[in-house]
Amino acid sequence: MAAKIVIPIVGKRGQKYDIVKLVEWKAKEGDWVEKGNVVLVVETEKASCDIEAEASGFLRILVQEGEKAMVSSVVGLIAETKEELEALQKVPPEKLAQQFLTL
Repeated sequence: MAAKIVIPIVGKRGQKYDIVKLVEWKAKEGDWVEKGNVVLVVETEKASCDIEAEASGFLRILVQEGEKAMVSSVVGLIAETKEELEALQKVPPEKLAQQFLTL
C-alpha cells in the first residue's frame, strides 16, 4: 500500500497555520524517492517547512506546486512498485486524496 505525504502542522512560537502553499516538489511525478529525503517544500506567511518521505518508492503528486493545501491533507503518495504507481496514476488526484485521507 502506498505511503502518504501529509501536510504537517507548520508554525513557530505558538503560531500555527491551517493552510500552506506548496512551493516546490523536489522530485517529479514517477521519480523514485528515498525515505528521509526532502520531497516537498511548503510555506506559510512566515515560515517554510521541508517535508520528508516516510517511505522509499515512486512519487505520485496529488497537489501541484503553487497550490494551497490544508494541514493534515494528503498531497502526494509513495508507491512501493511501478505497478502500484501506474494504478494510482489512473485515478484522479482529488479521488486519491479523499480515499487516502480516510485510510
